[in-house]
Amino acid sequence: MALIGASLVVLGFATLAHLMNLVPKSMSVLDHSRGAVAVLRDSNLSDDEKESALQASALGLLRLLIQLLVGSAVAALVPIGVIWLLDVLGLMSFEAVLDMLANWRFLLAATVVGTGVSWALQRARA
Repeated sequence: MALIGASLVVLGFATLAHLMNLVPKSMSVLDHSRGAVAVLRDSNLSDDEKESALQASALGLLRLLIQLLVGSAVAALVPIGVIWLLDVLGLMSFEAVLDMLANWRFLLAATVVGTGVSWALQRARA
């Protein structure tokens, strides 16, 4: 049962992270950072223009940080909460699921399977 519960946690996290667009938002952090570096390197801008552009970029990064933190917390806590509820109902052991989630074999298998699924989905979109 612990394997099923741990698998549900991983699948739930991945599904919620996808639904909340967490990966594209994390890629937006890179775009903002690159834009800020480009502003710093632009010799055509005055110091005041650079400051305004960098402040706008910093606000965008702050918004993304908050979205990523809240989204990651929701994506992690909802599946864990379901397992906790199943434990309260006597259907599954919360502690056994957490132990399984920390098991290196499970982590390795989840990483390999998750990478394979991600690769296959990207190839299907292309």
